[in-house]
Amino acid sequence: MPIYHLIHWMVLHTPLTIIEHHHHDNLDLFPAFGRQVPFGVGTSIFYNYLDYRFRNDTDMTFQLTAGTDDRYLFGEIRAERPLEVKYHIRTENESFSEEDGIVYRNGDVFRNTVDKKTGTLISHECIKKNHARVMYDSSSLSIVHID
Repeated sequence: MPIYHLIHWMVLHTPLTIIEHHHHDNLDLFPAFGRQVPFGVGTSIFYNYLDYRFRNDTDMTFQLTAGTDDRYLFGEIRAERPLEVKYHIRTENESFSEEDGIVYRNGDVFRNTVDKKTGTLISHECIKKNHARVMYDSSSLSIVHID
């Protein structure tokens, strides 16, 4: 996982505001075997053209840390005090469809905000709608055919 994907994943779990985000939207380049992060949650950076930016609209200071060991890239976002909410990123309505002979991966990525004390769902926000062309062998997928 590139560092910019990790930073985006961490920011999604905070109240920080994403103000510029680009994704390689239209292509599903490899199967999701063993995927731990939902499809469509990555970001793209292309020097001098596409960037990833976020800002802090809260009254708290945040610190991002990242590092590697022999095997993994890891990171953490620290806040000056505990957040009152927690964030969960999940995919809903996942499916594969065939449209005009082309297979697509579909699904909606949601960010749930949950009150830590009560467990009450505060918000259920759709942050990404996926409709990406599958670029690998799709013969083993369960596909819905759309006329």
